[in-house]
Amino acid sequence: MKHAIKWLAIMAVIASCVMTSQTQAEEGFYSSVDLLFLSPKLNAVGFNNIFYLESPAVPQSIDGNTDADLQFSQRVIVGYEGDQGGGVQVRWFSFDNDADYNGSGEDSINGNIPISGLLNFDVDAIDAELTQRGKFQVWDWMATAGARYARVDIRNGANGAFDWTGFGDAAWFGLAGMKFEGAGPTVSVRGSREILWEGFEFYGSARTALLYGDIAVNSTFRVNGGPIVINDVFAQVWEIQTGVRMEHEFDAFDLICGIFWEAQRWDNDSGVGEFALHGFGVNTGIRY
Repeated sequence: MKHAIKWLAIMAVIASCVMTSQTQAEEGFYSSVDLLFLSPKLNAVGFNNIFYLESPAVPQSIDGNTDADLQFSQRVIVGYEGDQGGGVQVRWFSFDNDADYNGSGEDSINGNIPISGLLNFDVDAIDAELTQRGKFQVWDWMATAGARYARVDIRNGANGAFDWTGFGDAAWFGLAGMKFEGAGPTVSVRGSREILWEGFEFYGSARTALLYGDIAVNSTFRVNGGPIVINDVFAQVWEIQTGVRMEHEFDAFDLICGIFWEAQRWDNDSGVGEFALHGFGVNTGIRY
């Protein structure tokens, strides 16, 4: 949490510099779509925390991770920018895909037991925020501040559920996993500058969010069954993008297209459900 607050403060300082710099007048509406190809990552520690929480039959050791190719997801952005660089925007990110998990566990009764099956990652995040664009030297900057609502659901897949039968002391073999739902502030900074020729630019952006909510966990081996609810959880979200894009002016609108690399990390102070997404995206948008 201390690291999250420190980075929020740093980004706020950068945002204040942007807001006091020369504004860039590009009044009008804009919209864009990011076609993302991301790989979800959940390591052995995350798997253990989600599926064995409060279990009397926790294996002595867990080893494994997700094995997933790049999966399709999307982000939609719509907004308005005034002639002084200030504006508003709404962003919606969605990721809903399956990933193979391959690993092994060991207990005192059955020895080494393979663990394999499908994990479903279902993530939605909606941001509503104020924006401010400015210009400093050869760089164009945009700072945002607003609120995020997010929902994260990680479960063993219904069509490829894990085979727990090797664990003779398991108490429950149904669908298991965790769900987090919360809201909180989000801030971001993006910088871009033209390179090589006019209209072609390099850019990078960083975003963080602090979300407050509850986590419900359906532990696989919980004797009494039912969800374990952890209240008052703070979750931290980190997102980084870097790439290039091209903007071409037409009579009625500007067309924007680009390609970028993206990484996301979702963690929380309960230690349950930490995971990451990384891959690349293709962006296309228009500005009126």
